[in-house]
Amino acid sequence: MEIHLPTVTLVSILTTAVLGLVFCYIWLRERSDPLIGWWGVAQLILATGIVFGGGAAPLANSVGLSVFGQALIALAAGVIFKAVREFEGRTLNPLWIVVCPVALVVVSALGLVSFDDRLMISCTIVAVFYLLAAAELMRAYSEPLLSRVPAAVLLALSAAGYLAWTPLVLTMPVREVGLLYTSKWFASVVLAALLCRIALSFVILAIVKERQELRQRMYALTDPLTGLPNRRALFAAADALTAHGKFLKGEPIAVLVFDLDHFKKVNDTFGHHVGDRVLQLFAATISDQLETGSIIGRLGGEEFAAILPGAGTETAALKAENVRAAFENAAGIIEGYPVAGTVSIGVAVNDDMACQLGVLFHRADGALYAAKQAGRNRVRLVAPTEVGPLLTDEAVPANWFAADEYPTSRHGLIRRYRGSATGMDAA
Repeated sequence: MEIHLPTVTLVSILTTAVLGLVFCYIWLRERSDPLIGWWGVAQLILATGIVFGGGAAPLANSVGLSVFGQALIALAAGVIFKAVREFEGRTLNPLWIVVCPVALVVVSALGLVSFDDRLMISCTIVAVFYLLAAAELMRAYSEPLLSRVPAAVLLALSAAGYLAWTPLVLTMPVREVGLLYTSKWFASVVLAALLCRIALSFVILAIVKERQELRQRMYALTDPLTGLPNRRALFAAADALTAHGKFLKGEPIAVLVFDLDHFKKVNDTFGHHVGDRVLQLFAATISDQLETGSIIGRLGGEEFAAILPGAGTETAALKAENVRAAFENAAGIIEGYPVAGTVSIGVAVNDDMACQLGVLFHRADGALYAAKQAGRNRVRLVAPTEVGPLLTDEAVPANWFAADEYPTSRHGLIRRYRGSATGMDAA
């Protein structure tokens, strides 16, 4: 079946223009991601380039229009590369995407290349930009976006389609723009490029939506002030460790619970701005002092916690003391105010004994209470075999990590699992 090139060209122009308008409309309405806006601009430029590059074929003296159209098609591919690069958080000087189309116009104006040469050069430029865009998408493969691979594959296929024009031109040359509609292969290539373009547009919308959803989930699990995982994220990580169950077989794991001393007094004396800086400073301190494999989070208020997989008694105690000393040294003067911030730390370790992670949190909280009672600014550790009258394993429910089962305040937890908190010093 023969494909009618004028019809295919018209459909390609209209479809590409509609895609561009839809993308621009979505961007103007939602301002969700610049990739959508740039992609829409690229499609509009591409549609205009097809109008001048292919639509001008029947016109007399249309060489100049054809050159301009081919330059616009190359520019559209450059805009796509710029859009993808910025989507991945990397900037690109606009001059880099303008140089190639301008060079194509210059060499064509000087009469240095024929129509077939221009066609091969412009297609090669487009293909290179598409391959660079595909490489950018795969460069940040660690970000869990399911549409990343399909988008990169479609970009690569689009590039391959444009590169295929070179052998076609060499074996079945067009010679000049006026003979474009007599070509036996041109219509098939244009149609294939259009279908790939439509599929790629759907995938681009999907990848932007996926990133938005991923960021929303991250925001829901991140404390906005400190940037640390919040209480929900910390306990989700604890649930994941529990499901993994390695430490239940005897591998060491430690839980550290932190409480900033006299934090309410800091807020009342120096203001909440300084209090926020204290929290941020402590978050930075524990991030620096604890190893990469540690799971750190903010429970709420001035309370933080950390899970140290693989840490035995000596290691956990040393890490806790390092955090305490580093914070005491860093929080002496904050923004010119004599804050003299300190932290109390409770540590619980299972060493080589099978133990539930919920029990370790419970014991670490009891050790923190002991550190507070002993005068604050110190580390207290509960040994694996040390079970006091108020720290029995049976006191901890199986669903201890469930959001509804863990009180926001550490004091509430102590009242629930340790009886009365009467006589406890204020935090």
